[in-house]
Amino acid sequence: MTKLLTFLSLTAFALGFSQNFNPAQYPKGVYETYEDFRTKTPSASPNLSSAITDDQIAFRFNNLDDKGKKLKKAFAVSDGQNVYIHVVNLIKKFNSEDKGQGYDGGIYYLKAENKGGYLFVRDYFTSNSAAMWGGIIAAAAARRTKGVIYDEEKESFNLFKNIEEFKTFMQVNHPNIVLDLEKGKGDAKLDEGEIEAKNLELIKSA
Repeated sequence: MTKLLTFLSLTAFALGFSQNFNPAQYPKGVYETYEDFRTKTPSASPNLSSAITDDQIAFRFNNLDDKGKKLKKAFAVSDGQNVYIHVVNLIKKFNSEDKGQGYDGGIYYLKAENKGGYLFVRDYFTSNSAAMWGGIIAAAAARRTKGVIYDEEKESFNLFKNIEEFKTFMQVNHPNIVLDLEKGKGDAKLDEGEIEAKNLELIKSA
């Protein structure tokens, strides 16, 4: 019975997603609120630096508002080609089942990419309960990128907490996709977020 309820829940979860994300639909500028982001209407158009990153995960901007101050709490930023979502605001829009995730800390944005039509981001999310009960060592061991996709209809961001949850999502929503969940080895080894991105891309050729 539990498995059936889980399946039905994930079916509803899957069917709610929009698959038409296009960063070009977001004019260049700063989207201070979720409503600005939802309606694709920037609330400010400051001079933006190029996105700065050391790891292709955390992006920062030397962007200034009309008072000469850095915008630190904007929901999202578009540089005219790509969309970047503030990590804290992203977590605030997690659905109720995905709460309780920690992140690396600091002020940064995650690059939103089109993966199989979905708005997809990834970051080093760690369960707060793992850190609480297992301490720093357990939290470090659990640290890995996890994928997140946007459910426009439900106005929330949905986290794949583990690869099994992603696998079930794909089997329910895209049963014709032959999944490749191999991590690889050595320098080519992928973590969960990368595996999820790779498999979402298969939707385009299905």
